[in-house]
Amino acid sequence: MPAEITPPFWHPSSAGGFILDWDGVLAETKLDFAPIRKKYFEGRFVPLFEALEVLPPETAAALERDIYDVEMGGAERAEPVDGALDLIRWLEEKKLPWCVVSRNCHDSIILASEKTGIPLPAVVRSRDEPPVKPEPEALWSTAEEIGVPPRECVMVGDFVFDLVGARRAGMRAVLVQRPEAVWKHWADISFDRLRQFVDSLKNPAPFVPWEYTSCSSDPDAETLRRAAVREETLSSSDPFVLSLLLKKAAEGTLNFRLDDPLASLTPEQWANMPGLTPAWLDQSLRSTAQYLLANRFPLAKILGEEDRSGEILREISKTPSAGG
Repeated sequence: MPAEITPPFWHPSSAGGFILDWDGVLAETKLDFAPIRKKYFEGRFVPLFEALEVLPPETAAALERDIYDVEMGGAERAEPVDGALDLIRWLEEKKLPWCVVSRNCHDSIILASEKTGIPLPAVVRSRDEPPVKPEPEALWSTAEEIGVPPRECVMVGDFVFDLVGARRAGMRAVLVQRPEAVWKHWADISFDRLRQFVDSLKNPAPFVPWEYTSCSSDPDAETLRRAAVREETLSSSDPFVLSLLLKKAAEGTLNFRLDDPLASLTPEQWANMPGLTPAWLDQSLRSTAQYLLANRFPLAKILGEEDRSGEILREISKTPSAGG
């Protein structure tokens, strides 16, 4: 990561691995599924591959053939997306692991690669190898194959399934080629064109990642900078400690410490944090807090004794109910 880009700011150039969508990101095939949706679903927007599981067998088989024909026709006409080859060249120069995860069939990916001259990586996941995006398993398994932890990966896509899949998998998400998309808010950052994304990789500048731009308080950059250098020490006996943790994290605080690192999650603390299953009861409070941060604020962390630093400002924060 460039020296000037430090948490809570981020840039995709710092990612350890890249998971790329195929159609619309690397190869432009201009697939049009509108006639299929009109034929089978009266024009309603329905996730086509998921629909195969609930349709009568004969109808599902016919739908699958129609989808295949559309994809192969698009692959026959495929052209490289402007900037695709430069993106691959940048990844190779940086020696960054990358793969392709697509909802297209494998045959169409191979054909489009041949038509466009876009090389395929060693790891290519199509819909022929379920599960498919936006199921997080589709991204977790490919991250494992390229040897990069999910939280260090970035998903680059042009459709809502790419972004939602990344969010579910705990990955960063970049949207390209969709300047008018109404679901941009799912992405960490969006670029109207892939070429702009490639230029940004070569000349990275810090930006505020998704978890802070989407929070209700919407802190500005300077607020985040000030919060990032603080260390918040939280009371392990506070029944609302986990709510306070997430509130402070949403404001940009990155470093937290529990005043009793050996404390266990109490029934009252569990009850005050909807969404935690009973399996967390009496588990380590520190582990519970780390779990919550990892899923919502991945740049934040719970510090241990080994993390002490005299350069970080310490604040003891307690809610009124905790007697603070």
